[in-house]
Amino acid sequence: MARTWQFLSTVTLAGGALLGTTTPAGAAEPEPEVIPIDLLLAGSYTDASREAIAIWNKAVPTIKFVEQDTPAALRVMEYKTAKGVQSHVNIKGAGRGWVYLEVGDAQLYKPSRIVVHELGHILSLPDLGPGSPCSKVMSGGWAGSECTNDQPDAAEKTAVRNFFAMYDVGDKVPWWGSGAAAR
Repeated sequence: MARTWQFLSTVTLAGGALLGTTTPAGAAEPEPEVIPIDLLLAGSYTDASREAIAIWNKAVPTIKFVEQDTPAALRVMEYKTAKGVQSHVNIKGAGRGWVYLEVGDAQLYKPSRIVVHELGHILSLPDLGPGSPCSKVMSGGWAGSECTNDQPDAAEKTAVRNFFAMYDVGDKVPWWGSGAAAR
């Protein structure tokens, strides 16, 4: 319902702009979509996770990760595998699920880049795959370990804004199956 109201408000304001009317000077921007997140199990990734939260909150003001000190619908957890790599997510809806951060990945890649990339999945963004440029955080490991960029580019920011203009936190990400895992 909130999204419908926000959409109708946007359409009304856009229509007013076309007719030459303006938004009242005191009109507030719509409230951001809040995504509760906990870092209770983030371990050595706690600081990098806080950096990534701040990066996404600044990059896309229409969403806002809010850290809480009790379990949330979005959880971050450090873990270890025999291979020493494999950070990934398990999505339980937009802005919900688990972010699994492998301790060995932090030996190869910038930790904040890892977390920004994984949170990008939580915000609906897919992996880009081989040949992806370092300028894209969703290029992930394909950009190489020398890539330290942890800032989403304009297209990535726009894709998240557009997704959350149409969907709410908790809604299924249409192109991913329920409980899908992404790297």
